[in-house]
Amino acid sequence: MLSKSSFNALLKTLEEPPEHIKFLLATTDPQKLPVTVLSRCLQFNLQKLTDSEILGQLKYIMQNESLDFEEDALMQIAKFGQGSMRDALSLLDQSISYGNGTVLVKDIKAMLGLVSHDDIIKLATNLFNQNAKEVIEFIRELSHRGDNLTNALHDLSSLFHKISIIKTVPSEKAGEEIEVLSEQISNQDLQVFYQISLNGIKDMPLAPSEQVGLEMTLLRMISFHSDMGNSSEKKTVKIKTKPKPQIKKEKTGTKEIQTKESKPKKDSKIDTGNITNIDNQEQWEDFSTTLKLSGVANMLVKNTVFESISSGIFTLTLDQNYGNLLTSRVHSELESMLQTSFGKITLKVVLAEPKHSTRAQKDAVSTNNKQEQLQEQFLRDKALQELEQVFNAKADTNSIQEI
Repeated sequence: MLSKSSFNALLKTLEEPPEHIKFLLATTDPQKLPVTVLSRCLQFNLQKLTDSEILGQLKYIMQNESLDFEEDALMQIAKFGQGSMRDALSLLDQSISYGNGTVLVKDIKAMLGLVSHDDIIKLATNLFNQNAKEVIEFIRELSHRGDNLTNALHDLSSLFHKISIIKTVPSEKAGEEIEVLSEQISNQDLQVFYQISLNGIKDMPLAPSEQVGLEMTLLRMISFHSDMGNSSEKKTVKIKTKPKPQIKKEKTGTKEIQTKESKPKKDSKIDTGNITNIDNQEQWEDFSTTLKLSGVANMLVKNTVFESISSGIFTLTLDQNYGNLLTSRVHSELESMLQTSFGKITLKVVLAEPKHSTRAQKDAVSTNNKQEQLQEQFLRDKALQELEQVFNAKADTNSIQEI
């Protein structure tokens, strides 16, 4: 990159260039160029090459140089090039020197610290089966062998992507072992695992060691593993709790009354007879906003739709895309909170497609509408419109935020 004085000298030439000279400036970091230079240049952003394009060029080079190679090894080099032919060629030179004129998979794995495909499959199998002990022991084995654990997490994320493609697009072809894994995990868990793996990769430099970072990431996946199974049918979780000993109820005809033998707690607002106060989704949303729930439980409530209250059973429908939130702990917490208000009831949560909009969906629509109104109001500002005309620019609407 040129110095500031050099850019000033170049700027004078660019303002009045000689007719016989064409300037071609190439850089991987255009942000470092002064705006005065960029404004006088016609910019072309080159796209990254695909892995198959890089692989084709690497095979062409190896064949013309009459060197032995394995195509899988060249594919690994192409992936590590990350769209850059220059980086891929640099890795190819290193691998040729490392392998004494050959490019083999075992040499690439040793040179780059890659974990074998079979090891990743074994790690994923233990993970899906929630075998925490075997997962930890296997990670320690990889660390003892000197494998790059960050690359192992990258490969595990790629495996999640392949399994997700297989489950979403059944016509896609994959190995038998990947198809077997796809039958052992639900789509919801797969999305959660993929997101956790991405966060684990970002947090890896902050971990005390690669081994600790990978262990904590995989243990987090096991902790968030759902026990709902792989079926896409409606699933019901129903947990009965013991009745509160201090509340005694007796039936009089068809109506249940609460005796005066033991007084309810001060937190109790209404008895079982008044449970029909919630009859629709709007009343459920108003009531749910008053509940003091933890983060996961509160998110679950926001994505539920009121169904019915009958025979002491409080039925809610939970958006099936958030089925991973429904754990025994969250269910017990929500049921306990409802019992504080309604007395002895049993909470029933059904995983299905909601018939009505959930509170979370309504909040998202409200937020989007508010943001659109804010952007529209900002773009109508005369001072902004004058600035856009003077500089021939457009305001970035994504940067408009309410203060």
